[in-house]
Amino acid sequence: MKGIILLADYFEDIEALGTVDLIRRAKIDIDLVSMKDNVNLITQSNISIKADKTIINTNLQEYDFLIIPGGKAVMLTHQSSELTKDIIDYFMHKKALIACICAAPSLLGKNGYLDNVNYTCFPSFEKFSEKGIYDSSKKVVVSNNIITACSAGATFEFSYEIIKYLKGKNVADHIIDGVIYYR
Repeated sequence: MKGIILLADYFEDIEALGTVDLIRRAKIDIDLVSMKDNVNLITQSNISIKADKTIINTNLQEYDFLIIPGGKAVMLTHQSSELTKDIIDYFMHKKALIACICAAPSLLGKNGYLDNVNYTCFPSFEKFSEKGIYDSSKKVVVSNNIITACSAGATFEFSYEIIKYLKGKNVADHIIDGVIYYR
């Protein structure tokens, strides 16, 4: 089992890196993949990081799930990217897990994947998913193969649900308890 976290400049730091950290603690392989033609990225808080690879050098067939963090990257890159849309389409048609947090669920909504689906997102981004069933009261919503979360503050719950989906409740509990996160 192997996943991809899709990164563009100005992604939300905690949502991406916190999630990757917890997923790797669960012994789940995940690659940080840059949407740029190089691996050098800048986070929303101006931290320079290096992705594992670029999307150009990535074979999607090697991956079982997709994660997209929020942050300014959603509006600056992903919303207008045909490549992002194609990647989401690929994983949706495969019925693979797609997990989006903060502004990123808007990418699913914009393409109709949240129509009649329960979801959450950062407040105001529900406008991209008008046919979806928006739940502002939940930090994380799991609907079949889609996991959505509302914000950086939900990173632990988001990661927990991803791990639970991929490896089961016992593993997810072990990881979350191991970092002494009080639920």
